[in-house]
Amino acid sequence: MKDKDQCIGIVKDIRLSFINFSHVKRILAALDRMHEYRCGNEEAEHIMLLGESGVGKSTLLFRYVEKHPVIQHEEFTEVPVLYVPLGQSPTPRILASTILKALGDPKWNLGKEIELTTRLVLLIRQCRVKLVLIDEANHLIDRGGEKTLHTAADWLKRLVDATRVSFVLAGIPRTRRLLATNDQLRDRFREVIEIDRFSVANATNEHEFRSALNVFKGYLRDLPTLDISGKTIVRLFAFATDGRLRDIRRLLARAVELAFEQPDPRLTDLVLAEAFRTVIYPGSPDHRNPFHKAFDEMPLVKGDEPFAPVER
Repeated sequence: MKDKDQCIGIVKDIRLSFINFSHVKRILAALDRMHEYRCGNEEAEHIMLLGESGVGKSTLLFRYVEKHPVIQHEEFTEVPVLYVPLGQSPTPRILASTILKALGDPKWNLGKEIELTTRLVLLIRQCRVKLVLIDEANHLIDRGGEKTLHTAADWLKRLVDATRVSFVLAGIPRTRRLLATNDQLRDRFREVIEIDRFSVANATNEHEFRSALNVFKGYLRDLPTLDISGKTIVRLFAFATDGRLRDIRRLLARAVELAFEQPDPRLTDLVLAEAFRTVIYPGSPDHRNPFHKAFDEMPLVKGDEPFAPVER
């Protein structure tokens, strides 16, 4: 029972970890700046937050929302920071409905686009929203042609102007195309912050990656383990996770579970190899498993491998 409780505790720490990397501090500072800004007749500040899937964008935004919870007043509900995840194919009407739903409007899906948009602008003011975080903004460009894209960009520009609160558009790198379709929207989102994947491309990147893994090593508590932040292992982690924070957590959490399934719990390269084969690349051959001695040291970007580029 003691081993089981220890395993559950370690896995929970890994999955819920929030590490204040240098880029996290920089982004949180930018969000604070926008949240605290009080614009009069001038335009609010806006940023675009870009990063590949799994680098921690949504987790960071969730944490920021938690710092600024909804406040229930007698006469109204105050929403200091509004988080809005977009679904696929968001037309202007669907955009308005989605944001209204996030605000708690019971009639979020009733009315035409112009009616929904008018009500949205009014509610953003009534709820004293100071910052709107739109996640998965890449869905604005993932479906439809240039006309559809331009229409969505124009609607968003008009919403930003009408509400006069700060907006964050978060998505994967191709979200930047949204700014290329509308000069006025690009003028409003001049600040673009990019979150890079961890890598071993140079000494500075490798040091940051090893520092991150060293933090995770601390979560392992008394579990006997190989040095996951060592110079050799960090390169294997780079291959196994593509430097994506989500996959680092996923791999380590499963490795801990597998380690505690053994009579003598221990996190080894064999355990990491099995964890990789379970949660990162199911059915991977030995020569494509970074933690197997037969690994050919080639990036996992071909065909159906886990980090193959997604075509659009």
